[in-house]
Parts: sequence; C-alpha cells; structure tokens
Amino acid sequence: MKKNDVALITGGGTGIGLSIAKKLHSMKKTVVLTGRRKEKLLEAKKLLKSRCYIYENDISDLNSIPQLTNNIEKNIGPINILINNAGMHLRKIAIETTDEEWKNVIDTNLNSVFSLSRECAKKMMRRKKGNIILVGSVTTIMGLPDVTAYATSKTALSGLARTLAIELGKYSINVNCICPGFIKTAIFDRVRKKDPKRFKKILSRTPLDRFGKVEDISNVVGFLCSSEADFITGTTIPIDGGFHSSF
Repeated sequence: MKKNDVALITGGGTGIGLSIAKKLHSMKKTVVLTGRRKEKLLEAKKLLKSRCYIYENDISDLNSIPQLTNNIEKNIGPINILINNAGMHLRKIAIETTDEEWKNVIDTNLNSVFSLSRECAKKMMRRKKGNIILVGSVTTIMGLPDVTAYATSKTALSGLARTLAIELGKYSINVNCICPGFIKTAIFDRVRKKDPKRFKKILSRTPLDRFGKVEDISNVVGFLCSSEADFITGTTIPIDGGFHSSF
C-alpha cells in the first residue's frame, strides 16, 4: 500500500478522539484508532470506512507500546502524527484518593503519553518529520477542586510538551499540548445530570457563554496538523471558551 501520512489517535473510538479522527481523515490522513472497547472502535471504522485501522489496546499497559508502534509502521505506514488523547478521569479529593487510584490515573494520563511519544519520536527522528499533540485539560492551566490525581497528570503534560519540543525541534518534529475545557460528550452529559448546579456555575464563568463542541477541539488539532502551523511548537493552548481567563 502507499505509505501516506498515518495519524495514530489513542482513545479514538468516541468523543473528542473520534472527532479528531474525522477531522484528520477529512484531511486525507490515514487514521489508526486505539482504545479498550473494541465495539466502539468497530463503530468508528464503519463510520470512516476507508483509510481507517483499529487496534484494541489498553494504553496504560506500557509494555504493549513498542509492539503497537512497530506493528502500525510495518503494516500500515509511518506514524507522522500522534494524538495522545486517551485518558481517565477521577473525581476525588486528595485525602480520599488511594495509592492505587493515583497510580492508575498517572499511568493512563501521563506515563502512557510519555512512552508512546518516546517510541513514535524515535521513528519520526529518522525521517525528520513528525507532529505530536498531547491532550491536556483546563486543569493543566488552572486549579479545580476534587480532581487531584487527574489535574496532576494533565498539568505534567504541559511540561512534557515543552521539553519534547526543545529536544525534537531540530528533527522537524512539532510538539504541542491542547487543553479542552468543558466539552459536550456522552460523559459530559452523564456528569451534568448528576450535578446541574456545578455546570450552571461553569457556564456562568465561561465568557463565550456556551459549552464546547467536540469540533471545537478537532478543528484546532486539524490546524496544528496542517502546514499552516509548521512554526508552532512547545505551546499549551486552552480551548475552553475563555473559562481559564474568567473569575
């Protein structure tokens, strides 16, 4: 097969990940989606039809990452775009968070991102071409209560993006971190029903006076993966309707 641009998107079967997959697919990229739920991946593949491949994979299993990247490069093509989207949430205050819960969040949201970025970077360096995007959160840039483990893992991604950008820039590899705010997804809807007062407060301090759409995120990713963003690297970009700037 023709070795065209391949975009690897973790957590690509639903929500923001699927929206990113659709956007990059529309830009004529070959997309590879990973996730833990095979049925969701199959639904995404059916939706995208051509130039879409799926791998059932738990990204927190760090030992699986070298084999995953090698298989993709061997069977599909060079990974020139990596979207580190997969993650897990945990709403618990610090003193109620167990060591095991902390480790699970850090492994999924941070350690896996480092390992996968490292393995892809090794291959991108040889080709002197690549684009790595880390999906952080509004908690990357501002404090929110009740999410200690989650916020810590997401905050670290900003530092990781900056350092990788410096180390990989001479190989023409761009690295950036995007920080979605409150985006309407299936998980968002479930949480909002449980705590409507909290979400009313969130909306009241969002200058654009609306919650985000998944397309608000995928459109920025599409831009960062285009030639128009060739000179952007090492940045942390909030996509939150101004929530981080408001009081």
